[in-house]
Amino acid sequence: MGEIKVLHCLNAPAWGGLEIYASELIGQLQKTGIQQAALCSPDSRAAEELPKMGVEVILLPTSKTSKWTQAGIIRALIQEKDFTHLHAHTRLDMWAGALAKWNWSHIRLIYNLYMNALPKQDLVHKWLFSKVDALCTSSQNILNDAKRNFPIAPEKLHLVRYGRNTAQYQHNAEKALAIRQQYHVTPEQLVLGTLCRIDPGKGVKELVSALEFLSDAELQGLQLWIIGEPTIIQRHEDGTIQYEAPSLELAQWIDKKSNEPRYKGHLVRIPFQKDYIPYLDALDFFALASYNETYSLSVLDAMLMEKPVIGTRAGGTPEQIGNDERGTLVEPKDAKSITQGIRAYLGKHSKIQEQGSTARLWVLENHCWETTLAKTTALYLERISTN
Repeated sequence: MGEIKVLHCLNAPAWGGLEIYASELIGQLQKTGIQQAALCSPDSRAAEELPKMGVEVILLPTSKTSKWTQAGIIRALIQEKDFTHLHAHTRLDMWAGALAKWNWSHIRLIYNLYMNALPKQDLVHKWLFSKVDALCTSSQNILNDAKRNFPIAPEKLHLVRYGRNTAQYQHNAEKALAIRQQYHVTPEQLVLGTLCRIDPGKGVKELVSALEFLSDAELQGLQLWIIGEPTIIQRHEDGTIQYEAPSLELAQWIDKKSNEPRYKGHLVRIPFQKDYIPYLDALDFFALASYNETYSLSVLDAMLMEKPVIGTRAGGTPEQIGNDERGTLVEPKDAKSITQGIRAYLGKHSKIQEQGSTARLWVLENHCWETTLAKTTALYLERISTN
């Protein structure tokens, strides 16, 4: 594949599911021998992690570089380093890539859509999407929305499921027990957890609020773990982190709630864990209460650890959960509905085991890296062959 040279555009200071997966994808592509580099925000976690995978990182001048400035930098890099492809991982990166292609039809732009496909039919977006050569998403539902809502040719739309390193998702009873003991889980308690940014759109407040509608007896048999950090705006040179105000306020609200007498021993906030698999292993079941999640990596990871999932009827989550096969669907923005989802598992150990086993098998069948990389590299080769 010596003729392919890809510049990935990942201008995001945060380190959430999007940035983590995009970095994993780039790292996996590096192993295939494709020549590539990544254009990243300075002081971002992606800029720290990608060199560890052998990926060249090119830093933008600031973490708030405009799409126009970024487009100019991309054009200069194409001329200097002979990149043949741009691979955009955020909406603003797609804008910058489209602008960078101005009058350059020989450069191909791949856009990984990690967000929902809201209607974009204005003239500006018609021009932008005319510059996109392939749009990829992991969700068939989102792909259908893109076909309906975006001014893009249907043949440019591709279902490329998220890849997961399935071999690393293995049960370790000793580690799981140690974590449960660390948080004083009693033998009678089930542990429900979520793994996400502490952000209003993730439905974390509604998930915590669902505890209010449980009886004291029901609550006695449950712990809820909130695993994650507030959304990051910027990492400063001195190492300090600036969080989005609503996310920071939500985290503080959870901390205050966890110290109320009724919730002590039943609500726990745990910082983001780089090695998060043992924490998923320590759960009994999982929840993601997002208002409109495109297609959640944390849901896939929980399923690989044989955890059934409580998820919302929004975005790509119903596609992941199925018709009560791998979990239970609840209404978004509705704490009482989430409470009913929790009740569906209290005392139901056989249901937890059955749905968890089904969930793992489904992810193994649909989300291996081999298939994801084959589809991605095929797109690169296809686009080269049309020049």
